[in-house]
Amino acid sequence: MDIKPELQIKQSQKLIMTPQLQQAIKMLQLSNLDLNQRIEEELVENPALEKEERQEYSLDEVNEEVIQQKIDKVQDEKVKEDFDEESIIADSDFPFTGSGEDKKREFIEGTVSRDETLREYLLRQVQLLEIEEPDFELAELLISYIDENGYLSVHLEEISGEFNIPFERLERVLRTIQSLDPPGVGARNIQECLIIQLQIKGDYPIAERIIRDCLNELRLKRYNEIAKKCRIAKSKLDENLSVISHLEPYPGRQYYSGDIRYIIPDVIVEERDGVFEVISNSFYIPKLRVNRYYEDLMRTRGVEKRVKDFVSEKVQRAKTFMHSIDQRESTLLRVARAIVDRQLDFFQRGPMYLKPMILRDIAQDVDLHESTISRITSSKYVQTSLGVYSLKYFFSNPIPTERSGDISSTSIKEIIREIIDNEGDKRHLSDQKIVDLLQKRGIKIARRTVAKYRKELHILPSNLRRSQ
Repeated sequence: MDIKPELQIKQSQKLIMTPQLQQAIKMLQLSNLDLNQRIEEELVENPALEKEERQEYSLDEVNEEVIQQKIDKVQDEKVKEDFDEESIIADSDFPFTGSGEDKKREFIEGTVSRDETLREYLLRQVQLLEIEEPDFELAELLISYIDENGYLSVHLEEISGEFNIPFERLERVLRTIQSLDPPGVGARNIQECLIIQLQIKGDYPIAERIIRDCLNELRLKRYNEIAKKCRIAKSKLDENLSVISHLEPYPGRQYYSGDIRYIIPDVIVEERDGVFEVISNSFYIPKLRVNRYYEDLMRTRGVEKRVKDFVSEKVQRAKTFMHSIDQRESTLLRVARAIVDRQLDFFQRGPMYLKPMILRDIAQDVDLHESTISRITSSKYVQTSLGVYSLKYFFSNPIPTERSGDISSTSIKEIIREIIDNEGDKRHLSDQKIVDLLQKRGIKIARRTVAKYRKELHILPSNLRRSQ
């Protein structure tokens, strides 16, 4: 059998993460405040994009001689490789450019400086790595899913299924992200986070074994059980516990913003004639349009090809940006309406009547992927007659009851709050007593679950409530 090199043609399918798709994905996750800031940034970067309130420009109103002079000037300069975007609009002889340029300059000069976010810091590091363009795009995608604590907030399986990307490739890119600073970033759980930090620190096999096999005992401070399970002496245990205690369980902590955060609801739910309507709260989002001068310039004869190519690229970028905003608003309203339809009892009777609901339920209602639902509900708020709630608030796992089917964990929390609020000044109920009272209502949950829910409600244990 002869072995020789040969060429073969093979057909395969793969998803290419275009810039437009990346932009649409990132836009879904932005709140109204973040979107407003992103729009202002785009207005500065793209001269073909403008707000609608800007005065209408008509090509007929401009002296044709001035236009020809401008075109000739650009042609004479032969458009350098590092073409200046402002060369089209910065000439003071142009009647169009005065107010627009001033506004852009005022925005740049008046922008309040802010600290670098965790995602920006990670992206800056990735740009310095020598990785291929497809992997760089995947890194950008994965970084967009990293939450403020530094953890990957979506399962790789979901991303792989939605974008048809091999799971092994995603894992390889994720490992690259996990090698970045701060140590432990990009982890999928606290166990992986701590192990990543240990491996960066050096060789600590015993500490790594403790984290892998005894994480629950470590949480509960059951050190004797850890020593017995790992078969190590107390002195060795103390030494490794000291190493573990210096690890950071929340790698993104240092990038938390200490600024006051104002919540502007993204959607409003109002009851009108017994029907709950969902309204987009887009008052703060400026209406955008493509600059008419740039569109007209594309059709003007005598303009150098490179100038037209530049203008065409900016116009297309502006249209794609506006389409992403429209798509975000449309998806948000669809998802919000589906949530209201499923949670009518909540809007009519209050938080105690919140039904169990998971991402898959809404995904099926609006015919979208679960990860899209996760993104569009991230950092979004809804204003109701009961108050302002995060859209994530309406999702909770079902807990079976003996009498009335499944109940949401949020409803159980509200019942626990009601029980404690009505316990009186002298009688402070322990977590076990609350478990007993819940069982009388047909809700069977463990004492540690009650303790967990009580902590999430920021309610002290019974012995500390007595001392108040």
